[in-house]
Amino acid sequence: MSNKFGIYIHVPYCTKVCPYCNFNVYSSYVADYEKLVELILKDLRSKVHLFKDKNIVSIHFGGGTPSLLDSKLIKRILIEIKKICHFESHCEIGIEINPYDTEVEDLGALSEIGINRVSVGIQSFNNSKLKILGRKSTSESNQKFISKIARSEIKNINFDFIFGVDNESLIEWEKELSFLSEIDVKHISTYCLTIEEKTPFSKMRDRGEISDIVDETFIEMTKITKKKLKEIGIDQYEISNFSKPSYESKHNLLYWNCDSYLGLGPGAHSSLINVKDKIYYRWSNPNTIIEYEKFLNVPWNKSILEGFSLGIKEYVRDGFMMGLRLKKGINIKFLQSIESFRLFEEDIDNMTREKLVEYDGYNLRLTDKGFNLSDEVIFRTIESISFIDA
Repeated sequence: MSNKFGIYIHVPYCTKVCPYCNFNVYSSYVADYEKLVELILKDLRSKVHLFKDKNIVSIHFGGGTPSLLDSKLIKRILIEIKKICHFESHCEIGIEINPYDTEVEDLGALSEIGINRVSVGIQSFNNSKLKILGRKSTSESNQKFISKIARSEIKNINFDFIFGVDNESLIEWEKELSFLSEIDVKHISTYCLTIEEKTPFSKMRDRGEISDIVDETFIEMTKITKKKLKEIGIDQYEISNFSKPSYESKHNLLYWNCDSYLGLGPGAHSSLINVKDKIYYRWSNPNTIIEYEKFLNVPWNKSILEGFSLGIKEYVRDGFMMGLRLKKGINIKFLQSIESFRLFEEDIDNMTREKLVEYDGYNLRLTDKGFNLSDEVIFRTIESISFIDA
């Protein structure tokens, strides 16, 4: 919805694929990092012109485990991006890492090449839970890693946590969050475990070895999360994300605000929006290296791009789907300035009476109760949209 955009770089390799993961990842034993970087740079050069009128506010290396890339290769990518893109001041350049010394180069090297934000997959301080999650760390090694990273030059640090694992108790989850009061936390992402199909966890569930979280426990765990994080000055700004002021993830805000982003690497997704011209394109790269390479050999012309056009009405729907994830909600009047629509008042009134949403005629946002039922509430809201054709 602006002249901003971000670049996401997907590195699809892990030394060990976690049993709950359904991302596009492969074993690092088959990785050819030099070839991957060549393909990423080719992809960048072929599509960056589509974003020529926009300024970069974030670059994010995700995966997979992008820290498995040698810092020289990361630097090579960053140098190329800086050559051909316009940067906004204070551009966020982030990378995801595991809390394993064997997978992370000297953090000083990352800082020297321009990385200024790190997202660490801590996942838990509970040894039993870490074992279930297939992590190679322990509570003790996680705490040591946090102490190590706190001494680095990079101060903008996010920690990922997973809750709702098997029969995890409320007391166990609250105890984990209590560890955070002992460290200088800027940003926390907490994710309730979702058992995805075609993962080892789905097979374990089918065999009765693990179970899904029940709704009542999920709601209580989210209450505990908000309470414990607020006590240390970390406020919720999105369904799963909490931060101190000015430490919100610039990259993820691009997604939630329905701004443009260019995805590089196998399986990466892209979005291009031009509100003035009512243009909305979305596309994704093939998942495998072989198919990705073939995809890049096809000339990227206007006719191919048009094949990924979704239309401005779909953009409005996506604006609701993503924007309602934010605690501040969405500006209805702004979306109506893009494409005329109305919301069925009866539907919104019903959700207001159910204390799922708050609406003042301009801004629509989910309540705490609405956050707990976000999928249902967002679906109901989108279903209430009626476009007004000229």
